[in-house]
Amino acid sequence: MASANPYDVLNSQTQTNPNSSVNGSKSNSGVVGSSASDIQNTFLKLFVAQMRSQDPMNPMDNSQMTAQMAQISQVGGIQQLNQSMQALIGAQAASQSLMASSMIGKKVLVAGSSLPKPPDGGTTPAGVLLNGPAQTVKVNVKDANGNVVRTMTIDKPVAGVNAFSWDGKNDKGEVVPAGKYSFSADVTQASANGSTTAVAYNTQTVTAVAWDKGVPELVLPDGSRAQLGDVAQMTA
Repeated sequence: MASANPYDVLNSQTQTNPNSSVNGSKSNSGVVGSSASDIQNTFLKLFVAQMRSQDPMNPMDNSQMTAQMAQISQVGGIQQLNQSMQALIGAQAASQSLMASSMIGKKVLVAGSSLPKPPDGGTTPAGVLLNGPAQTVKVNVKDANGNVVRTMTIDKPVAGVNAFSWDGKNDKGEVVPAGKYSFSADVTQASANGSTTAVAYNTQTVTAVAWDKGVPELVLPDGSRAQLGDVAQMTA
């Protein structure tokens, strides 16, 4: 006579919850695997046990068999997809770490308004990020006291990063003294209803790489950090 419980055959083998094989937990007989093939094997054992224990006078119909076979395939597919996603995440993290490490010593354009005075004859690159169209952008270079020492205009700016450079001179063409300088940007809207805003971007040298919760971050000279996605441009 058929067993009342269709899973008695499998239960007698594992002596534990039949789902323990799916969860990859330990049974009385040892460690049960949790790979996609192990999960499919477990479901097949359950299916065979159910077939053997079914009531001959009331057998499982074709739709039930098809549904259970589909479940077997679905569970195995989900497990394989999960393993593939984990491998992809690991590869992406390794790639980001390698990329971040290669940027040590490189100059990057990141959000910030400081504008170091360049050496004589040199220039300091910087940029203004616009979130929309604009007619012009006026850049004001300021000293440590907030006094404007140089005004430059970016003609025909575009949405995105608009680069410019400062040669370390004031509006009279004189080299400014050593000190701390910064800049701000004023936007002239492209239309009367325009609402474009500007964000200052400056050039920093990457001094080191740190990891925060597995995510690489670029360490800048002032001790601040920037993520790879915050970098608008990189130069040697």
